[in-house]
Amino acid sequence: MKPITKGLEPSGPKPELEASSLGIDGIAAGGDGVGREASGRVVFVPRTAPGDRVDVEVTRSRARWARARVVRLAKEGPDRRIAPCGAYDGCGGCRVQHLNPEAQREAKRRLVRDALERIGGIETSVPRLIAAGGEFGYRNRVTFSTARSGVMGLRSLDDPARVVDVAVCLLAEPPVQAAWQALRGAVASGDWKPPADDNARLTLRASSDGSVDLTIRGGSTIGAGNAQDLLSLVPGLVGVHVAADEGGPQLAAGATTLADRWQEIDFDLPAGVFMQVNRAVSAAMDRWLDAKVGDVSGMRVLDLYSGVGARAIRWASKGGLVTACEVSERAATACREAAAGVGAQVWVRTARVEDFFDESITADMVVVNPPRAGMSRSVCGALVDLPAERLAYVSCDPATLARDLDRIGSSWKLTDLQPFDAFPQTAHVETVAWLERP
Repeated sequence: MKPITKGLEPSGPKPELEASSLGIDGIAAGGDGVGREASGRVVFVPRTAPGDRVDVEVTRSRARWARARVVRLAKEGPDRRIAPCGAYDGCGGCRVQHLNPEAQREAKRRLVRDALERIGGIETSVPRLIAAGGEFGYRNRVTFSTARSGVMGLRSLDDPARVVDVAVCLLAEPPVQAAWQALRGAVASGDWKPPADDNARLTLRASSDGSVDLTIRGGSTIGAGNAQDLLSLVPGLVGVHVAADEGGPQLAAGATTLADRWQEIDFDLPAGVFMQVNRAVSAAMDRWLDAKVGDVSGMRVLDLYSGVGARAIRWASKGGLVTACEVSERAATACREAAAGVGAQVWVRTARVEDFFDESITADMVVVNPPRAGMSRSVCGALVDLPAERLAYVSCDPATLARDLDRIGSSWKLTDLQPFDAFPQTAHVETVAWLERP
């Protein structure tokens, strides 16, 4: 019998709650381990691994499911490891760092398969995840939190309203890590004061050349003078933006945009616009898609939820007749400017995808990359009727992917599927589905 190991210690006082012993046999969509009581009730237990035998206390009880926390790890599963991050005990940023990398990928492969079967009614073979780059140091963008108490870090695993002190985030690219260290140092020395608010967020984004942009959101915004000080206090920092909870980022000091190079295309990225966080995996996804698309010359392509249009510009550069749709005016402008920089012609419409379709819209191929919530019913309906032969769906959530594939299944057939390990140490998975007309 082994004592509780690092990454499993419960925080705070122990409540007098029902206790039980569980065997863990899977990983749920949020990253928690899953076990079953003798009654058959499902119990979700954070920081557990398949094959573990744990004594737990139930912290939230419902008729068909419960949540629990580990009191004692009686037996370790074969894929468990000591989490490399010193903050893993309390930080909620990573959920599966206690699993070795191959076990993480297998758990996510099963999440994709189970979502397709359970939600979409689709039985298909799901291949192993494609990984690229390292398991740490891959995120070009990280959002940290601050608390009124002065703590700076990430949200707590047990209580998302609480901020856990995190000095180093192992997921961040080196320039982001260095900027975070400098920010913390400036606070410790009294040279800078972050917003005194429990809901303030500090987003650091790094470019390919190591330059960094900082966006401060929520709480009381900082003055221009204070922001100007940060440019000299934080190595590599080229711009500071501030934003209210509901507003767009406004320049406080330095450069308006962050110059970045993304797969041979130069972008000037406005603060807050979407870009994939994992450069190596994003490139692997595009290689997979390019192989499916083949010769794009003369092909009519719709790129929906296009963001800054990296994919649209690349295909237009190869002779594709590409139309992009993006709701963010700043992202759409960045797309137009980047396309002009490489001499590519992309027709960019700034609109909600729901408002994009009309009877004149035609295409040979469509690619959609919706947010985590997936596509609305109206977009799914439009894709059912759209005169196109091929459809690529880039998804960051297996559940909404499965739901949407079910919605369009009357006129589209799933012919290929590939998940990617874009977010190691977390339960998130990026999946590309390839569909054709039956």
